[in-house]
Amino acid sequence: MLKFNTTDEVLDFAIKNEIEAAKFYTDLAGKMDNPEMKKVFKDFADEEKGHRKQLEDIKKGRTFNVSKEKIADLKIADYTVDVEPTSDMDYQAAITLAMKKEKKAFQLYTTLAYLIDDATAQQLFTSLAQQEAKHKLRFELEYDDIVLKDN
Repeated sequence: MLKFNTTDEVLDFAIKNEIEAAKFYTDLAGKMDNPEMKKVFKDFADEEKGHRKQLEDIKKGRTFNVSKEKIADLKIADYTVDVEPTSDMDYQAAITLAMKKEKKAFQLYTTLAYLIDDATAQQLFTSLAQQEAKHKLRFELEYDDIVLKDN
């Protein structure tokens, strides 16, 4: 179980995770031959950089607007096998990897929101969890439309 002593420790942990997520998507984009998917993964890297900025802003004492939007969960990621990133991974593997990554990010932010006492940071983590759920849904819809339709 994660253990933090201060709000700043939680925020630093989350910022580190967003840096790693942006790198993950940038690296994944570099492995894609399909220009459309390369762009999708680059866009996700940019979104993760935006999450990092939100976390850094909260750490500096700034506020943000919380979205009340609830995101659907197709649960496709729950029924796919884990994959490791490789230089020759196919489209299905890349989408599967992204779905799993977003599911873990959702779970992380949900946990961090529960662990922290700071109301503003708690709202941000809840909001970030919903944004990660939206990312996962995007990949699940793509998986459903492309991979499952072909099977």
